[in-house]
Amino acid sequence: MENPLFKIDKSIDAKASAALYVYFIAYLCYLFFFRIYDDLDIALIFKPIIVPSIAFAYFFITKSPKIYLNLGLFLVIFLADNLILLEERDIKVFSTYLYLIAIAILFSYVVTDSKLFKRNQFLQNNFKYFIISYLVLVILYKVASMTLNVEFKEFFVVIGYIVMFLMVLILSIYNALRFKSIASRFLLLTILCLFFSDVFIALNKYYSKNDLFIYISCIFEIPTYYFLLKYLLHREK
Repeated sequence: MENPLFKIDKSIDAKASAALYVYFIAYLCYLFFFRIYDDLDIALIFKPIIVPSIAFAYFFITKSPKIYLNLGLFLVIFLADNLILLEERDIKVFSTYLYLIAIAILFSYVVTDSKLFKRNQFLQNNFKYFIISYLVLVILYKVASMTLNVEFKEFFVVIGYIVMFLMVLILSIYNALRFKSIASRFLLLTILCLFFSDVFIALNKYYSKNDLFIYISCIFEIPTYYFLLKYLLHREK
């Protein structure tokens, strides 16, 4: 029997298929020139193509009338992915905010999927507002640090991202084991790819310079946004 994880979706039309081909080709070229060849100038040609290709594929495939939040998610990821390549420290800090917003959206999704609050209607209906409040507080903290000359601790933003990422990972595992849905499996694959890709990059950068770590990181990184696309599409069914 064909594995549903890798079953070809007949609803994918020619435009979406073309967008997916562009995604994989652009990602391969980007990783080759950035991770392996170490040429940032050429890599920057391909980097801006990656996320928009997935976003276009999502737009052509989805049948959901509520697509704006997911397209907003792709926009936030696109900005964060491209800004983080720039060398200016303030811009890198801003990209961290954007990644925090992206993982917060996924956190909201995974909590809803887990149905942990189904017996508490207040939390179920207002959980997204807790996430929004947290992000607003972070922004206000940054603004206050600039206007009141208070030292801004980026540590809190990074810790907030790490905690939220780990919560998404834990709940993804829970959902995949508890509900065994195709959507939950694709989200788990997405988070695991992000996790292991970062792990091998960190191993190469901080512990042992080894090209093998780079190659393994690339293998995990390439399908990440494709798995995210499949998660969002199956979640809508």
